[in-house]
Parts: sequence; structure tokens; C-alpha cells
Amino acid sequence: MIDLPYKRQLDDLITCGQLTSEQIEALATAGIKTLIFNRPDAEEVGQPATAELQARAEALGMRWIFQPVISGQVTDEEGVEFGKLYEAAAKPVVAFCRTGARCGCLWALSQKQKKTGAELVKTMQQAGFDMPDFFNRLIAE
Repeated sequence: MIDLPYKRQLDDLITCGQLTSEQIEALATAGIKTLIFNRPDAEEVGQPATAELQARAEALGMRWIFQPVISGQVTDEEGVEFGKLYEAAAKPVVAFCRTGARCGCLWALSQKQKKTGAELVKTMQQAGFDMPDFFNRLIAE
């Protein structure tokens, strides 16, 4: 796989932190079909512009989906929307944000009707996530 810190939720879904144009090119070469970007524009100084990343991905034949979500404020509804976007996307998919954590949260929330909170926590832990507050949220619901 590409040299970037990532976590794998499913065989066809990887979440990771902020990508560069060069990493997007490498992902396209590796066969990634869709990018889901879950970070608002200008969230942080020095963040690559969404339009530039989108143009690069689309020029490489990748599908680009922009679902901006505010870090630390991920809602169940945004999770449901993420699930719909993921299901309709050409696979494999890479979802990315600043660190990959909100993408992992969105995926877990999208699966709440299919898996128990404990199952989702286990999957996220196996992928390398350590988010006790969010895990408690999943188990409590």
C-alpha cells in the first residue's frame, strides 16, 4: 500500500489523514476508485485546497465525494449519509480527513443498524482506533 498512515475498516474501505496530490496519484495507481473527503475547507492553515485535490483525483479517473464534517461534532445523520455515499461508491474507497478519526466515526455510525456497538468498537480497535469517548457512545446507543 501507499506510504501513509491508514486504518482499514473493511477490505474495500481505508480511512486516513490528510492526503497530498502526490499521495492521491499513488492511490490511483494502486487502484483506489473513490475518495471521500470529510474535512471542511480551510479547517487548518496550510491545508491543501479541496478544489485542487478534487481536480487531481478526477484527472486521474477517480470519483471524488466531498462530505465536510466538523471534527468532534459527528452526528448520527452524517454517519447515515456517509454509509449511503460509501455504498454507492466504486470500490475500493479511501475516506480521509485531518487524521482519519472522523472518517472512522462516520463509518461506525453508518453501520449501527447492521452491527452492535460492541462489534463496531472491536472492528475499530482492530483497525487501530483508540477513541474511548466515541466507543462509549457506540456501546450506549
